[in-house]
Amino acid sequence: MRKVILAAMLVLVFLVSVLPGAAAYAAAGAEVTLTVQQTFANHGPSAPPSDVFTYRLIPQTSNAPMPVGSNSEDHTFIIAGTRTGQIGPITFTAAGVYTYELRCVTADQPGYTIDRRVYTIEVHITENLEALLIYINGDNKVTELTFAHSYRTPESPPGPPSPPPGTPSPQPDGPKGEDSPKTSDDSNPTLWMTLIAVSSGSLLLLVWIAWRSRDRRR
Repeated sequence: MRKVILAAMLVLVFLVSVLPGAAAYAAAGAEVTLTVQQTFANHGPSAPPSDVFTYRLIPQTSNAPMPVGSNSEDHTFIIAGTRTGQIGPITFTAAGVYTYELRCVTADQPGYTIDRRVYTIEVHITENLEALLIYINGDNKVTELTFAHSYRTPESPPGPPSPPPGTPSPQPDGPKGEDSPKTSDDSNPTLWMTLIAVSSGSLLLLVWIAWRSRDRRR
């Protein structure tokens, strides 16, 4: 009999020591983890310089809980390639509606198309510390936090148009006027030809006059 009473007392002590701890653990708070889906597509022949994108979670409600390791103003994280990222866990210890904003904050770069959607996240915590999540994009409720980015190799700027077939290539203009190169002969060939012509004509005239004078004497 004593053994039965002792066993019952031990069970009672165990229950008294365990149940308050379990109740305290249940009342510690509700933990919420946000899942973010990222897709990245490469549409160019060359590999993109980077496939890493940065996100920022900003609380819109005063005193809204934040993930461990972040500050009260924002929480930033990165996702590389086509993968899933997680925010949290975030622990809520009081009932209420907590609102957050999520967006991609990677700067614009040549060739990249970055998804600039902005999500509003509402976390509804009940009196029993149960969580209900609502995602809003614009005016629509959505079921997932999804961002789709892409990359296309930037095209090179067009060069000058090619000349049509058979078109002679333009040649640089040669020196003109006073810029013409000079040789060591500064004589004017036209002047010399004129002098030769005049001299020849005078000589012929003198021969003709002499021939006429001789004719008359005969």
